[in-house]
Amino acid sequence: MIGDLLYRCPLCGAFDWIEHDHCASCSADVRILSRTQVAIGGQVQSLSHWYARILAHDLPAAGDGVIMRSAQVRLSREAQEGMYWGFAGITAFHFTRAAVGTGRLSLTEKGLRFHGQSGTLDIPLDHILGATIESNTVIIISREHGPLFFDFLEESGKKWEDLIRKSLQRHHVPKEILEFYPRVRFASSLRETPASAPGHTVLRVPERRWYAKDRSPLPAVLKPIARPLVKALFSVDITGLENIPAQGPAVVLPNHTSFLDSVILGFFTHRNIWFMAKNSEYHHPFMKWFLRHAGSFPVRRYTIDMLAVRNAIRVVRGGHILGIFPEGERTWDGTMLPLRIGTVRLLLALGVPVIPVGISGAYELMPRWTSSIKRVPVRVAIGRALELPHIPAPRQTRSDIEDASGILRREIGRLVGGAA
Repeated sequence: MIGDLLYRCPLCGAFDWIEHDHCASCSADVRILSRTQVAIGGQVQSLSHWYARILAHDLPAAGDGVIMRSAQVRLSREAQEGMYWGFAGITAFHFTRAAVGTGRLSLTEKGLRFHGQSGTLDIPLDHILGATIESNTVIIISREHGPLFFDFLEESGKKWEDLIRKSLQRHHVPKEILEFYPRVRFASSLRETPASAPGHTVLRVPERRWYAKDRSPLPAVLKPIARPLVKALFSVDITGLENIPAQGPAVVLPNHTSFLDSVILGFFTHRNIWFMAKNSEYHHPFMKWFLRHAGSFPVRRYTIDMLAVRNAIRVVRGGHILGIFPEGERTWDGTMLPLRIGTVRLLLALGVPVIPVGISGAYELMPRWTSSIKRVPVRVAIGRALELPHIPAPRQTRSDIEDASGILRREIGRLVGGAA
């Protein structure tokens, strides 16, 4: 629901106000006009405008050192559940979540404290290595405890993710945090000059074949059937299909606004796109089967997943097309997120053509904060392949990463505007 994003009054900063259609603190009323337009206090603005205003508010004042207390929260830990076997030699560990128990979470000036049935768990801010969210579950990477999953049962998890990140920013001043997952990355951690090690010009991984064929026949069977259905159901218009090479490796890079982005794009291209997908999508047996046959493979995006990197290299070195959403997650408010540093570094190290894609309309179709679908026109524009400089990882500098990220972001943004 949209309240997961508008969890705080953009005008005065009060919390938990939208459920009552007005702010009890400043009396501003709220009217949701569409999935992208909201009127607050008589001002009609985009959802992204109001969300930016919310992020600009400071942390709540800490009473007795406590910034925020939660309602009921379920804590889970990561549990390994066997291996995932895909086509083209793809292998990965399959992870699930094992519930520890329910309790309440507190954000303090020093860190996080979970008080549950089995006791109290303290996580100092200095020991938080990463922070992100999937659905309504905030994922914290702790130095001592590894990944911890806090499922907010009665309130917005997005509120907690934002406040935890703001606490980390304040705690680490004057250091500049560039991103919060898969690890908290500081600007000072990027090299200003190349390392002395030359690095591998060509990235290689051991070749494996678990199946007689390199790919599943299912996409070839489904695509001709699915294309007219998808086009009719979602009113899809796609241009630039000729920019997908007939053969050879490449990386497709679309912006990410909806859960359906990979479905829409994947059904219309003549070649199969091997998308990275978050590990949690593989929990249901049917989804696991379908994603495997679609050529997708899992990634634990809340931690540095070297198996996912190896699988990406394996896909490209096998002559296939790899699909990566360079923002790393779906946008919450419709605006494009910064590109993940790790993704840009991988693209520079791979040294293969990069195909930018701009998708517009899919946010209104199914934004991240809802599971309902609204039929709206969706436009997909596939750009011409870009040749980024081929730079082995140790030789990459901050300026290399920033330059490549700027090129990609501008081109994807141009295609989004053109598609619109």
